[in-house]
Amino acid sequence: MMQLHKIIIFTSIFFILASTITSCSNEKRIAGGKPLKSMDPVSILKKVDNASLDWNWLGMKIDTDIRVSDESESFTLSVRMKKDSAIWISVSPALGVEIARVMLLRDSVKVISKVPLNKFVFEGDYLQLENLLGIPFDFNSFQDLFSGTSLELNPFNDKYVSMVDGLNYELVEKIPRRVKKLMEGVSDRKAERLINKTEISELIVKSYWFDGIGFTPVKDVFRHIESGLYVTVKRFGNEGHKQGYMPSKTKITATGDGVDLKCTLNVKRSRVNKKYDMLFDPPANYERRQSL
Repeated sequence: MMQLHKIIIFTSIFFILASTITSCSNEKRIAGGKPLKSMDPVSILKKVDNASLDWNWLGMKIDTDIRVSDESESFTLSVRMKKDSAIWISVSPALGVEIARVMLLRDSVKVISKVPLNKFVFEGDYLQLENLLGIPFDFNSFQDLFSGTSLELNPFNDKYVSMVDGLNYELVEKIPRRVKKLMEGVSDRKAERLINKTEISELIVKSYWFDGIGFTPVKDVFRHIESGLYVTVKRFGNEGHKQGYMPSKTKITATGDGVDLKCTLNVKRSRVNKKYDMLFDPPANYERRQSL
């Protein structure tokens, strides 16, 4: 039993030292003008997981600029999150008066609109929200976005290919052979057959970039082979929490398939692991709607 205990301690120390040595090694290589050392996907994912924010509760005040086609809006979001459970959002314009409240649960979307002459309550699902935004976001997507985690990245998935891209590491999810054929170009009839045999999730090519020293998320790119939808998420800065990495700015762009969206999230302040109330009481006199 004592021998096993020693082995566990030794192994833990080894991994801590190995992580430190790798980071220092990369810093020296970059300082000397040399490229990053190649690293396998499993090792990269472990370091990314170690650098990620360790949280159960998260609160933020976010200045938001969004442009959809030729229309643009600026507003402030107050966001409160209980991990894997609920996301509460209060929306306010520049004057600071709340105009909407949103509650995102794992399987439902709830909205209270307080806009004068357009006061209503909506309760639906993420498919309806996807139809409104034009982007396939679910609960996990919003949670990842606000917490600074790479969207839809599975740290336990071994289906990635790793490479060095300048000062970053890039992970690309492995693509099924039939999807590769679609990307190379085939006849319309053959393309239809291949698409019918392919899961919807497999039609999305996912790529991720991470900082070569800190292993924090830098960029996510998603490309839908069939529709042509192209989504990019870029992260900047660091909120500097002791619990791990969280970006101070995030930029999202989505183009193709009739979508033209740009959104910038600037975090003004954030707090980790402070419990929050998530009040959501729809007024009884508000109109009930089944669509947004």
